[in-house]
Amino acid sequence: MIRDAVCLPRLADGLELLGEFKDSAYAEPPSLVRRADGQVIQLTRLLYLVASQIDGTRDPDAIAGLVSGELGRSLTGDQVSYLVNAKLAPLGIVAGQSDTVAPAALPTARPLLALRARATLLPTEVANAAGTFLRPLFHWPVVVAVIVGVAAVDYWIFVIHGLNAALGQILNDPADLLLVVILTVVSALIHECGHAAGCRYGGARPGRIGVGIYLVFPAFFTNVTDSYRLSRAGRLRTDLGGLYFNLIVILALAGVYAATSSQLLLLVIALTHLEMLEQLLPFVRFDGYFILSDFVGVPDLFARIAPVVRSGLSRGGSDPRVTGLRRPARILITAWVLCVIPLLTIMLGYLVLRLPEVDRALWHSASHAAHLTASGLAAHRYAGAAAALIGLALAALSMAGSLYVAVGLLRRAVTASMRWSAGRPARRLLAVVATVLLAGPLVIFWVVQGQFRDW
Repeated sequence: MIRDAVCLPRLADGLELLGEFKDSAYAEPPSLVRRADGQVIQLTRLLYLVASQIDGTRDPDAIAGLVSGELGRSLTGDQVSYLVNAKLAPLGIVAGQSDTVAPAALPTARPLLALRARATLLPTEVANAAGTFLRPLFHWPVVVAVIVGVAAVDYWIFVIHGLNAALGQILNDPADLLLVVILTVVSALIHECGHAAGCRYGGARPGRIGVGIYLVFPAFFTNVTDSYRLSRAGRLRTDLGGLYFNLIVILALAGVYAATSSQLLLLVIALTHLEMLEQLLPFVRFDGYFILSDFVGVPDLFARIAPVVRSGLSRGGSDPRVTGLRRPARILITAWVLCVIPLLTIMLGYLVLRLPEVDRALWHSASHAAHLTASGLAAHRYAGAAAALIGLALAALSMAGSLYVAVGLLRRAVTASMRWSAGRPARRLLAVVATVLLAGPLVIFWVVQGQFRDW
């Protein structure tokens, strides 16, 4: 029994073989698998062929024979055993070693600026049902009609009618802001349903829809990892699905305005346009980032920053994660890295330098919102109290998010320095000295700037 278990490898429970990454920027396209924990792993063609022939009934010799036929060169059973035990099992792809390792200890990507503190709003089954129900909206006659309709609405609002009346209504009755906030949140949630529907239209299955903290703000998300099995067109449809559903929301709001003449709806339309423009930014993990990533054909652009920098500074040859890309993609990704590095440095540097000040402002905003909520409830102004309560929640979440990002950056820095200095006392001493030299002036700057006062 023990001998059979050793000789007959099987895939880990819940593992999915996604196939070759289509329309990729790699000279040799990788193949993808997805573990039960959702982690997607890139494999070479050889490793993927071996994994695809593992079914729990074949021994290494049988697997070697099948793989050899597809690969076009001879492979032995001993070589298959090595690949299974040394390459696939440590990644959690093959049962055995992965069964004895805690899921948290398996290799897992820690993407830069990823969404954190996630919570589920719609489980996978509901998100799939919503995507299936809404996917007819991606038929091209519907798409053309939506785009033409939104163009007409925009011309009327921004050229003919204007937003002065809507802004005046908000200023005269701030409680109307609650309706604007609610409709904006609903629009953001429908945006996520657009990603799910686009993914489903292409033939992939979306995962859950939820909410988390991105940078310092709450944000919705949709798990569309399964879209990796689609072509470039299918992945781009999934990426653009959220923005497309924002256009549908704009048409729906215009229709309600035609029936009610509520000026607030026009303001929500304008805010939806601003949200769409924000989503197109390619320098953080908004829709624009994933559009660029799928257009180029590289799954995670942020993972290319270090290899590109290392290749530019190294005299001994480029990083294979850069040289393995086709030349047009390599040029485009290098240009993106040259843009994103200063932007991230400024953004994260400002957060670190002004962290106490930013949190102090958020604390005062949360305290003021709490006071307005209490006074509104006492005076039976429930709409105003609800609007203030939303402001309180946003301020509290933003403060928690800023601290979460700062702690995450500190943890990454400590982990990197510990890995760099492991087993080398001189490097460990240098890392400690560098930490003191960086932390000391930072605290002094905070104190001199008075960022700890007036809390």
